[in-house]
Amino acid sequence: MTFKATILEIISSDEKKKKYYLLLDGGNFRPSGGGQPGDSGVLRAGGFYFLVEDAEKHPRGTVVKGRAEKGAPIPGMEAEGEVDMERHALLSRMHTGEHILTRALEDANPGLRIQKVNVDPAETTVYLSWEGELDWEMLFYAEREGERIVAEDLPVETTYLPKEEAMKLPGVKGLWDRIPEGKVRVVQIPGYDVIACSGSHVSSTGEVGSLFVTGYNGSAPNWEFRFSVEGAPLRQEYSESARRLHRLIGCRLNQMEQVVAGYQDENGRLKKMLERASQYINLPVKDYDGGAPVSSAVLPGMSRDLAAPAAKRWSEALPDRVLILLLPDREEGDGSFLLYAGKDVGVDFSKFLKETPSLSARGGGRKDWLNGLSPVMTESAWVEAAASYMERRRA
Repeated sequence: MTFKATILEIISSDEKKKKYYLLLDGGNFRPSGGGQPGDSGVLRAGGFYFLVEDAEKHPRGTVVKGRAEKGAPIPGMEAEGEVDMERHALLSRMHTGEHILTRALEDANPGLRIQKVNVDPAETTVYLSWEGELDWEMLFYAEREGERIVAEDLPVETTYLPKEEAMKLPGVKGLWDRIPEGKVRVVQIPGYDVIACSGSHVSSTGEVGSLFVTGYNGSAPNWEFRFSVEGAPLRQEYSESARRLHRLIGCRLNQMEQVVAGYQDENGRLKKMLERASQYINLPVKDYDGGAPVSSAVLPGMSRDLAAPAAKRWSEALPDRVLILLLPDREEGDGSFLLYAGKDVGVDFSKFLKETPSLSARGGGRKDWLNGLSPVMTESAWVEAAASYMERRRA
């Protein structure tokens, strides 16, 4: 789909990165709205090629933002535009799918209200308010109801009505306080849904695809869920993962959720038990005799979860020292490490691992705390490396 457009004005630019916001007169780039991003595509003219990444509304036309791959825009330049119709169609399928799923949720759960949406080509997110507990059974029902509406291939109709008339439509949804006076764009699936919406949509529900809810999170009253319109490959992927997990757990299929929940509860109890046990650990700390405020301890075979609280308490008690704790694996020879820098040390250790390749350590953390794995479990190697690093940083 190609069209003509004129560049009226360069709203803003970053010449170094060749990024521009261009005000267009004419063209068919649909601006963002209704939780849906604007169209992408290209603008081209003699010696000029511009990748459009998004489009926005403007009182004098449409603003497109993107990058000039060739040449530079000039006010008054006439260009040929082309919308990325594959992405446009996918966004339209997503937006219509969102209408279908959210209507199913609201009808089945009085009091549930959709607050906003973030339409995305890969995975759309819906934000809602619900005083109850959002759960899979609610989402599975909406998914099944959505698949029914898709299978019926109902028409999706778009009309423009005066705001007062639109607000009187039976069952209509709309954020009326955000909608200005005048004509309102109303999208209807006859007999199922009607909503004031500025996004793009398919012409019939059969074009949406296979609806698939991928997940949800939050707590009352603020929830969100995510979905895709590419349900067929996702169902296969999730099915394969579930079958592998079922084989690994070794229980009946309808017991998997209960068994995993039991494992999670047991893990929580074990974690609390480790936290209580950690207070009885006495670290065999040695101070570095080379002058730097570095101390170290080695606990072969000790769990990092069990040793970490003791190391943290030691560091808080001695804020002017650095503590290195090595936890060698008794069988493998390599192991875990922990590094704590007290608040009065005054050295940023965030680059310590990167600048000390001799330790072959993998891990990360913050400027005052590091953890990870290393094949080097020699106490002197770590202590001397930390002392040398501190000397360089303070120089």
